[in-house]
Order: sequence, then structure tokens, then C-alpha cells
Amino acid sequence: MISTPFQTGGLNVTTLIFVRHGVTAENLNYTLIGHTDPPLHEFGVLQAKAVANALQNVSIDCLYSSPLKRCLQTASVIAERRRNLEINTCPALSEIHLGIVDGMSSFLAYERYKSLMDAALDDSLPDFQFPSGESRSAALRRFQQGLESLVAKHKEGTVCIVTHGGPLGLWLADYHGDPLGRFRHWQPHHASIARVTYRDRRFHVDTLDSTEHLSNGLMKPPSQPS
Repeated sequence: MISTPFQTGGLNVTTLIFVRHGVTAENLNYTLIGHTDPPLHEFGVLQAKAVANALQNVSIDCLYSSPLKRCLQTASVIAERRRNLEINTCPALSEIHLGIVDGMSSFLAYERYKSLMDAALDDSLPDFQFPSGESRSAALRRFQQGLESLVAKHKEGTVCIVTHGGPLGLWLADYHGDPLGRFRHWQPHHASIARVTYRDRRFHVDTLDSTEHLSNGLMKPPSQPS
């Protein structure tokens, strides 16, 4: 159960509860998944249940999710314990589109597109885009616009948002004044929880990457390397 730091705000404050989806088999197999749309791994389902348990005493007024299966499944586990809480899909919450490597094994991608993969992993680059994919700046812009749309629609109360590591990492890097190339350093763990409040026309990150609810062996599957 999430304690006081995740409780909701007051008058004229919108509280955003961010949840990164649980793991998929592709995450565990080092597959590059952007808009590739796999379901949760069975371990990811357990993680989603742990998130639902952690949020069980938190009042949630609205629930939004990326339209991709891994987020929708995570959101469904949260919603099924609450009466009259519908899942609203929001394309702005989707993962970064990885273009020609989307859905490809990272090992194969490195074999075929070494220079591209080197560039993708270069923290010093201000921006990057795989061919036929989405640039980091464009992904950040549509995610930010999506959040601004949500807080304009929900001027008070608590909104739960189930989304992905890519846009969250970009948004948090930008929030902290870090270059977008360092977004991986800000990516929260799978099935982690963060609390952001919107007040005085600004976003405020109150808690980040909470994983207390995953302490019972749910941080990573036994077969996944450290």
C-alpha cells in the first residue's frame, strides 16, 4: 500500500500518478520495442497486481493509458479493483517510435546498424531519430502536450497515467535540465510509481521511481541479469 507521499493534493491542484507498465517478454529478451505491441509477460502481470495493491487506498478520479497492450493490461489490473473507473486511451502517452529497428533484437540491430546504434547510445547527442522513427524532441513534445491537455481537462483531483519508459525518461530529463541524450538515466523501473502535482501552472515532481511495492522479488525476474 502506498503511504502518504502518494496521497492526493488539494484545491486547484491536479495530482498525476505515473505508472510505467510491467515487463514484457521482449523487454527480457532485449528486443527494441517502441510501437511494437507485445502483451505483458506473466511476471509483468504480477508487477501490475503489485501496483494495484500499492494504489488501493489512493483515490483515483480518472485513468489514462497508452493504447499499447502492455500499458492497457497494466491499467486494466488497476481498474478492475475499482468501481466505475474506465480506461481512457491517449496516443500522446505512447512509447517512442523506433522506426527501422522497432521490434528487432538489440543484438541484431547492432549487427545491422552499428553506426545508428552507437549514435542512439551516445548521451552527448542533443537529439536522435531512427530512420522512419520518431525523434526524441518530437516524442517529448507530444508527451508534454498530452500532459498539458490532461491537466487542462482535470483541474483538480487525481489522474493515474500508465505509460512507457521512453517518454517518461525524456520528460524527466527535460524537467531536470538534462540533455535528452541522457533520458535513459531518468527512465523509471518497470511497474514503478511516481507522483507529480500540477499547481500554479507548473509541474512539480514530488516522488519518483517508487518501487517499495516490488520489494518482494518483483524488481526483476530471476532469469534476468543484474
